[in-house]
Amino acid sequence: MFKMEMLVNKGGTKPLAHMILIGLMVLLFATASPAAADPYLGGIDLTTANGTYGTVTGDLWFDAYPGFDYAYTTPVFLNSTLPCDPDDVAWARLYVDVYIGHMENNYPLKVTTKFDGDGTGGSGYATLGTEIMDTTYTFPYNNGQGPIWINDHCNRVTSDFLIWYDVDDSISSSSVSTRVNVSTPDGTQPLDGRVKMITLVVAYNNQSCKVTHYWVNQGHDTDSYRTDDDGYPYTGNTTFNTSAVYSPGEANLTVLPLASFNGNYTFNNNQQLTWANPHQGSYFEWQSWNVTNLISSGINSYMTYNRNEDDNRPQYSGYFKLPLTLLTVEDESYIYDFSNNTLGRAGTGLLAYKFQTSSLPATVNNDPNNEFSVTEYSKIKYDDGQFQCNIAADDNYAAHRFVFNVSCSNVSNLDAINVTWNGKGLNDAGNGVTVYIWNYNTSAYEQLTTCNDAAEQTLTGEKTANLSNYINGDKLVTILAEQNSKTSREDDSKIYTDYVKLVLKQ
Repeated sequence: MFKMEMLVNKGGTKPLAHMILIGLMVLLFATASPAAADPYLGGIDLTTANGTYGTVTGDLWFDAYPGFDYAYTTPVFLNSTLPCDPDDVAWARLYVDVYIGHMENNYPLKVTTKFDGDGTGGSGYATLGTEIMDTTYTFPYNNGQGPIWINDHCNRVTSDFLIWYDVDDSISSSSVSTRVNVSTPDGTQPLDGRVKMITLVVAYNNQSCKVTHYWVNQGHDTDSYRTDDDGYPYTGNTTFNTSAVYSPGEANLTVLPLASFNGNYTFNNNQQLTWANPHQGSYFEWQSWNVTNLISSGINSYMTYNRNEDDNRPQYSGYFKLPLTLLTVEDESYIYDFSNNTLGRAGTGLLAYKFQTSSLPATVNNDPNNEFSVTEYSKIKYDDGQFQCNIAADDNYAAHRFVFNVSCSNVSNLDAINVTWNGKGLNDAGNGVTVYIWNYNTSAYEQLTTCNDAAEQTLTGEKTANLSNYINGDKLVTILAEQNSKTSREDDSKIYTDYVKLVLKQ
């Protein structure tokens, strides 16, 4: 088991729902930049869109089976103990890689993957899928097809059959197990079919006073001496949107290559990453680096990779393949939203209230005071198009009020209080929404940002001076979003909130 210290969309927005991901996965891979794939053998470049990005209050962790064993008569197992309670799993994906036996020939395989997410074993195993690979592979250099998509969650690149499943909804225990069987489509023993790799990657929360941004960049890219020998030297690359991190802290990078020997890597400004060759498996390994000093605020990060081309070294690699790269960056600012993947918890430390106020803005900081239900809280977790809508009574303004308990923060060290609200405000008498913050010193709301548009808007406002005025002695910050016009006999005041976030920058 391997925990990536500082190793879900931006600001707590959730990665796309699993069904949407499945529906888009083939398109995402098919439209990936061809310049980022080996022009000789073919490959699928590593991107965050193919994997995921998010935030958690815990970390990103993985466990791996690195063997190279046959799984025909006896299954190959990966038994894992998670570093968290099952309820704290934010995202989890299981990867299986099986060796076909040849880079081009068709040696059909049937791979059955079962997962025990409740720790009971035996009958607790549920079949995630039975995938069949029954196709040749042709190199792109000779007008061949290159990567073969079996379906939207498995593909063939040269001699590897890579499969993955999202399993966060299948985990109900901290002890989980994976079982893989390999045969041919007719159930007989395959020519090869050894299991190179089983890897479980989990992003989890643990309610520490920190937020960690994590990236899983996924692909199936390769590099070989053939490319170099034919005059097409190749270096792969992948990008992480680390500009989303407000105040970068500790950062860790991990690669998980499917190769007999490690490759060469650079990270940000072509900084060479030194490596060992740990040989966790015959054709699978992993390597991690602390890259804290290589992350810059407001700038995306960039990693390159290729095979070790020096055939005078004992670690010389004729072929090199990379399906996964993991990055975590701790954010030293304090981030709060209602997703449960940032600081605080909806309905306890983070509260939301609905309906209306009688003035614009309200003159008190406890109006409205009708708390959201559990279902209503779920609608404002992520910037995902699910709106909580409320309509004001006659002569009132539709409004939502948000109270954030920021007890994790050190008020004296803050540089700014930043608020983001996404939604819309509708009223034929005057569309739009205004967002306010309560000043505990003057006992009045102050405007942060406003719009008069009927369309969905993302509004952002910030305070950078006298910040203690906006955080009371109980470490509470109060935000109010109001529709700009009151309800009348002719027109209704309606407010729609999709997402709201508070960031205390330092």
